[in-house]
Amino acid sequence: MSQRLSGLSHEDATGTAKLVFEGSDQFLGRTANLQRILATHSPYLARWFGGLVAAVRQPDLGAQSESRLRALACIKTSMANACKYCTAHTSTFGQGLGISNEELEAMLDDSYKTSPLFDARDRAAIAWSEAMTLNTAATNKDVWAAMKANFNDNEIVEISMASALFNMINRLNDSFWTELETEEYNQKQWNAVEGLKVEDIEAFASQFAVVGAAERAEGNVATAAE
Repeated sequence: MSQRLSGLSHEDATGTAKLVFEGSDQFLGRTANLQRILATHSPYLARWFGGLVAAVRQPDLGAQSESRLRALACIKTSMANACKYCTAHTSTFGQGLGISNEELEAMLDDSYKTSPLFDARDRAAIAWSEAMTLNTAATNKDVWAAMKANFNDNEIVEISMASALFNMINRLNDSFWTELETEEYNQKQWNAVEGLKVEDIEAFASQFAVVGAAERAEGNVATAAE
């Protein structure tokens, strides 16, 4: 199956789309094909989307909980949805955070529940993200009790946001038939694992206002969004 929607290259991107790509490269390590699709056809949504992904998923760019826990939530959500594109992305990123191949294999089914590779906090985050994905979190008292026993409210919100975010991303990629990049390309995600701070992404985001104002003055907003 070929990708249903086109995506700009770095060379062809201008204005907001170009800035979106620059932000993706800096804060997510590379520009994924989904972000290319979004920036091509709705650059102003892509702007906010990229910032949200970075803040929720990356270390030190907004979220305060352990990045490993949020990564486990993203991985299990993608696995539960059987989204091959996102499972590849989240697993590769997880490896950059130190998640092992053995841990990834245990998450493919219920093996994680008894595996010594995971502690109580890991298992609670994985089970909660799976319940959210299967839409059983609202009624499953056990997984909620495990979350309350292991996390404060900030951690619960951020782990839940990670799962919810990737439920959306899973649906987009499956529906768009987004083409998976090479493993080598996706390993560039590791470049954004350390050294970046929330002040960096806030400073970068300020550039969007200038670029957006110039596009609106030139009447290019409608064209960019079509």
